[in-house]
Amino acid sequence: MSLKRARSWPGQPPPKRGRPAKPRPAAPKAPEVTGGLRRAPPPLRPYQREGVDFLAAHGWRVLLADGPGCGKTGQVLTALRENVAKLCPALAIVPASVLRNWRREAAMWASGARVCTLDALDSPRDRRAHLTITTWDVAAARADELAAAGFKYLMADEAHYARNRDTQRAQGLAAIVENVPHRVLMTGTPIVNGREDLEALFGYYADDPPILRRLLENVAPDIPPKRRVYVNVELPQAIRAEYDRVMGEFGDWLKDYLPNVIEAGDDAEDAAARALNNEALTKLTYLRRVLGRGKAPAAAAWVAARVAEGESVVVFAHFSDVLDILGGMLAKLEIPFVRVDGGVSTEARSAAVDAFQAGGVPVFLGSSAAREGITLTRARHLLRLERDYVPAYEEQAEDRIRRIGQRRPTLITYMHAEDTLDQRITEIVDEKRALTHAAIGCAPVPATWAPDVDRAWRLSRVLAAGVPAVADSPRGAAELPALPPVAAVHAVILQVSLWAPDAAQRELRARGYRQRTVTASGGRVKITCRAEASFLEGSLRPVQVAPGITAIVGRPAANGAERMRALRKIRTLRLT
Repeated sequence: MSLKRARSWPGQPPPKRGRPAKPRPAAPKAPEVTGGLRRAPPPLRPYQREGVDFLAAHGWRVLLADGPGCGKTGQVLTALRENVAKLCPALAIVPASVLRNWRREAAMWASGARVCTLDALDSPRDRRAHLTITTWDVAAARADELAAAGFKYLMADEAHYARNRDTQRAQGLAAIVENVPHRVLMTGTPIVNGREDLEALFGYYADDPPILRRLLENVAPDIPPKRRVYVNVELPQAIRAEYDRVMGEFGDWLKDYLPNVIEAGDDAEDAAARALNNEALTKLTYLRRVLGRGKAPAAAAWVAARVAEGESVVVFAHFSDVLDILGGMLAKLEIPFVRVDGGVSTEARSAAVDAFQAGGVPVFLGSSAAREGITLTRARHLLRLERDYVPAYEEQAEDRIRRIGQRRPTLITYMHAEDTLDQRITEIVDEKRALTHAAIGCAPVPATWAPDVDRAWRLSRVLAAGVPAVADSPRGAAELPALPPVAAVHAVILQVSLWAPDAAQRELRARGYRQRTVTASGGRVKITCRAEASFLEGSLRPVQVAPGITAIVGRPAANGAERMRALRKIRTLRLT
């Protein structure tokens, strides 16, 4: 199909020359639909053009396994734009965390298409849409509806989500693909644990599909290389004691339990083994949390050193309490940061990424929820606290900073605690990387060991005194005391030496307190919850709630007229 015809979406005639099309007003409770002026899409790189042609040559029934950062989304959406009659209507199933990004990509690569997003179980579906975008969980819950919708083209992003055929996501995908003639499963990590993952993805096709696998190193040699550095860190004394105690209990438990498994006989062996695995997973998770907390002081010192050099940095930690502790330390050092974890809305996620990429803040903190679908190329430094058993997950996080658009070599730093679980995880990761390389290929990455640099950082030793043990503070920070009613609180002021601001913010959100702005100064953080205009003039006053916590409270304005008078008064004072 020619480019001219490709831009003529069915049901949407081209706008008149020189006059932009007027958007139609949205009807109440209508599906979320985008679409509008057709713009020329960005140019494809040569290997992306080859990928689009490869999809067409194989009837758009391909496992697209290009490595992270290769621009898979642009390829599948270009295929849609160039083959409207054959591929529309189309369905994209994507992780919830990248739903908004897919809308942006669709506006870029398929401008003019009518796009509908289903982000909830009750989201209405626009049957006129050329492209419907939904999440894995919504697709699983509405599989019967989507299977009967008559889609011609399916794009399944991060398809390894459906590698386990016993899950609802996998079963939903299986039901949908039965009625879709053209399907492209997309994943930069087709092998997560072993080759059986790849075989499971092949099962979504009637026969073995062709697999297209290119690595960023091979197709975009202009993108600078990455290197891994392993840094030995010294755990705070109290954290090391907790780790050793739990590790001792774990070993004793294994010695007591294994004889029972052996004596139970074959009939009970499977059940006992499952129980053993569950118990082991719980204890291993506990140990990883302990290690994450113990590395937080060195991580904060590392971040401070990089920021002092004028660098932007990305830090990944798996556990929310580890992020709470690290965020509290950065607040004490008055280092601004944004944070993206599983509790952040899609809007806040986009705002955090945009603020970091624009240079508004120098530090990006992310959990596992941030390792997919975002670009953080402003940074060339990335730090990971806890190790992951799955190398693909580590690499997904690494490649947030090494994507198309990165112009500097990237340095990935892993903090390693000697004589701990870190050593065994490193061995497992190396073994799995070797399996992946043998099956589908993966790029070798130079790795070096750095000296025990954190011991030279006095700052890390100072910060270490504020790390609570998991047993003493499972949530990572003491719970906030009772506060005045939500309607009466203008702001909350925290002394960062006593309260972790990041954890306090999460607690405030959970209790229903809005957070309009957050400012730091002089060892204190002010969290503004309600505007001054929401209170009667002269009623605001500070109330000490607990040591290190002050609430600014007032009498809420009773009606709109009072709020407007208060607002005019505030504006007058600011002008004068």
